[in-house]
Amino acid sequence: MENKPISVGMVSLGCPKNLVDSEVMLGLLKSSKYRVAKDMDDCDIALINTCAFIEDSRKESIDSILELAELKKQGKIRGLIVCGCLPQKYYQALKEEISEIDAMVGTGEYGKIGEIVDSVLRGEKVTRLEDTRFIYDHSAPRFLLTPGHYRYIKVGEGCDHRCTFCIIPQLRGDYRSRPIDSIETEIRHFVSEGMREANLISQDTSYYGRDIDGQYLLPELLKKLNAIEGLGWIRLLYNHPFHLTDEILEVMAGLDKVCKYVDIPLQHISDRMLKSMKRGILKEKTVALIQRMREKVPGLAIRTTFIVGFPGETEEDFKELCDYIREAKFERLGVFTYSKGDDGGSKLAEQVPEKIKRERRAHLMTLQQKVSLEHNQDLLGRTLEVLVEERESSGRYVGRTYRDAPEIDGKVFIQGVFQEIEMGQFYQVKIKSALEYDLTGEFVPGPGLVAAKLPGSLPSCGPSAWALGHPPL
Repeated sequence: MENKPISVGMVSLGCPKNLVDSEVMLGLLKSSKYRVAKDMDDCDIALINTCAFIEDSRKESIDSILELAELKKQGKIRGLIVCGCLPQKYYQALKEEISEIDAMVGTGEYGKIGEIVDSVLRGEKVTRLEDTRFIYDHSAPRFLLTPGHYRYIKVGEGCDHRCTFCIIPQLRGDYRSRPIDSIETEIRHFVSEGMREANLISQDTSYYGRDIDGQYLLPELLKKLNAIEGLGWIRLLYNHPFHLTDEILEVMAGLDKVCKYVDIPLQHISDRMLKSMKRGILKEKTVALIQRMREKVPGLAIRTTFIVGFPGETEEDFKELCDYIREAKFERLGVFTYSKGDDGGSKLAEQVPEKIKRERRAHLMTLQQKVSLEHNQDLLGRTLEVLVEERESSGRYVGRTYRDAPEIDGKVFIQGVFQEIEMGQFYQVKIKSALEYDLTGEFVPGPGLVAAKLPGSLPSCGPSAWALGHPPL
């Protein structure tokens, strides 16, 4: 009788950058001798790719490890491998507290995952944390953890900034860019498989290329990708304001496939807070940049994030932030409460009480709800291009506009089908009503299809059975 192949399962937590790492690890294992299980109850070896960015993500990672450790105690899995940021930072504590862990794999050791699994199956305990310089290229296989019509593409890894609230450089090393040809080759391959939307990610996407020869290469990369036949949208996620140049904005405005959407975490607007956070850019230049972005890229949707409760934040600092949010009217906005950890901010005096942090966050989100509703109401009666992703049991379709990144932004709920609708394709939708974050509309009669139909079949849309993590932070 033929032996049943060894199966591996993956719990992937944290941001899309982590998700790509999980896809690469599973791709390497699947291309070797292992089978990827559809759920954690059907695997021999359980892998968990952890996040350690904020306290909530650290807690979620630990809780998930403990759940898998319990499965191992019960004999339901043979091995437990903990990967990513948590073991990179907290190896000793994990080793002492959770004896069921068989291997700990740091952020630069993903390329060795096959030999690590082999060692665990031999009953060995493994620790691989030394290297933080890993970055995959186009030759690395990736196992799909997103719907087939969109993918996250890492253009770089690591970070050269040393913000006092962030430990990413400790976990991922300095910034290093992938070659343009490697990124283009990877995207062309995914387009041939049915991908319509490429979401470009790194810790600072606008910084792309600076580590190579001191030049910003994002404009050149965007021009190359814009020429790929069959690709519908190119989206820029995670851009530091210090490096978002006029050239990048002008190229965005002039390329039809580049979404007029920028994710640009500002973190605060008070000069006191920005200096304390070591952001490298203060209020005057930030305000001027946001104004310039809107002038140079008509129709631009801006997503930003802010941190409240950073050590030393006063009521005056917070009021200044509230006033700016009312004034700037960002299309998309998220708010985090400062999470004390092993970052530079944890060593500062004047820590803000948790209750005040939560109150400030709630206040900002209430402000943003009103702003978001105003933006959505401005779209009433307009016809927008929508990427249709899902059909509900009621028959209603769900999609996104260029203003909405996967998983974190709003949805468009669509009625009125005039033709056979394919998931992962673009259609014209007339907006009929608006809520704070979502829109409803009707399909516009006619051909409606914007993107060319590509060779290759799309995998099933909707949540992946293997992506057991939470939406990106």
